[in-house]
Amino acid sequence: MRLLLPLFFLLIISAALPAQDPVKSALAPCGSPVGVDPWLRTFRQQGPTVADRSSDTLYAAVQVHLLASDAGTGRFSPGRLLDALCQLNTDFTASGIRFYLQDNWNNINSTAWWKHDSIPQGIELMLTNNVADALNTYFVSDPAGNCGYNLPYAGIAVAHSCSGPSDHTWAHEIGHALSLPHPFLGWEGKTYNFDQSTPDTLTYDYTYFHDSLEAQLPVPLDTALVEKLDGSNCAVAADLICDTKSDYLSYRWNCDAQHNSLVKQRDPSGQEFYSDGTLFMSYAADACQNRFSDDQIAVMRANLQIKKAAWLDPGPPPPPIAATPVLLDPIDNVTLPNIGVQLHWAPVAGATHYIVQATRIASFAVREFELVSTDTSLTLPPLSVNTRYYWRVRPFSFWNFCAGTSPAETFMTGEITATTSPDADGWRCYPTCLAPGQEITIETPAAWLNRPAYYALYDLTGRLCWTSTNPVHQTRMRLVLPANLSGGMYCLVVRTANGVKTERLVVSTR
Repeated sequence: MRLLLPLFFLLIISAALPAQDPVKSALAPCGSPVGVDPWLRTFRQQGPTVADRSSDTLYAAVQVHLLASDAGTGRFSPGRLLDALCQLNTDFTASGIRFYLQDNWNNINSTAWWKHDSIPQGIELMLTNNVADALNTYFVSDPAGNCGYNLPYAGIAVAHSCSGPSDHTWAHEIGHALSLPHPFLGWEGKTYNFDQSTPDTLTYDYTYFHDSLEAQLPVPLDTALVEKLDGSNCAVAADLICDTKSDYLSYRWNCDAQHNSLVKQRDPSGQEFYSDGTLFMSYAADACQNRFSDDQIAVMRANLQIKKAAWLDPGPPPPPIAATPVLLDPIDNVTLPNIGVQLHWAPVAGATHYIVQATRIASFAVREFELVSTDTSLTLPPLSVNTRYYWRVRPFSFWNFCAGTSPAETFMTGEITATTSPDADGWRCYPTCLAPGQEITIETPAAWLNRPAYYALYDLTGRLCWTSTNPVHQTRMRLVLPANLSGGMYCLVVRTANGVKTERLVVSTR
């Protein structure tokens, strides 16, 4: 059995996670610094001649960083990350842009970064840990009081509580990373009042919105034209994009059945309107949002091909993962020793990795263990005795995140006890106190003859110390244990198609 490198191997005690994150309603929708990318101004001035270089699917690399406290608690789980990646690619389907993981996600333990209260702390986080040639995204508990933000010269931070299976915060921030402003540019931090005249211009602070930190100015103020409903100034006002209608709402808002805002607005000419809630770049509630506009898509594709070309992979990706794993063992509530429980499942075409979840709760609402393996078997840490466990497996690869999870299977755990007399079926193992390298004798039931047998030795922490696979040729066999065993207590597990036997052994070095 083979597990991932320590950086990618993850064990989560789920009970330590959810309560530590601020709830979504307590966070601002977006903390991305306000501004218009100079590239976007030039692109819009040049017109449609540079609109899009191809209609092919563009494959963009993402490097994910999962933050936790100093103690390693509170990290975004692998399963939730797959849900977020699946939703992200769903949100970008119409754009012809598809995201893939450039490499293993990076686990970072830092309470100060996991819950940071200022953008400068986020700048430090990103510039310290960014990986080249990819869109760097950091999943944190609290990104400076926001659901997320994008820094043009650094990367994206997203809050755990804004990264559910139907959240669009990540898509919104990637829109910023690909040069899209808010459709209500200039209204950030301001409250629209229908009872007052709508101004022609708005001033905003773009302190952190630059291609590099060195570009910041002592007095970083700019002026935005307020977009008119008739579109007469759409190419130079607000987000500079003409197929996103006027919008002055810079707070999280709900929509009606037609996905329009409940708040009526009036443009500088006195024309009344309601904001379009379907746009990912608006602040409408997630349930209202479902698209980027055609012009927004053209801008993002051009920006990716011209300015962010280092993120691109030529593709094509591997085929999708079309099946869920078949769980092989343990199944049907079989009883196993609580130390050294091995899970086995059938491989799935296209999968390179598997998320394995185990819990005592049938709904998996709280998962005691969530581990990632590149193999189709895995050994669990020591478990509670006399307990029913549920387990399931979800396949994925760095290109495919939306595969389903297998149906759950169950097993029971029993206590490991020393045996001095034969079992009713004839099983016995002796001596149980021995020196390193000493032979032990195993007496097996007759039904085991000429059957393959798997032998494994674990220490009491559950660490696998030795394995062997030999068929049972006779009912009394000699087994030689490794000569390099340290003194202490061990658990020998013998598994055949007829069942599992365990024996507690004590190795003495005196």
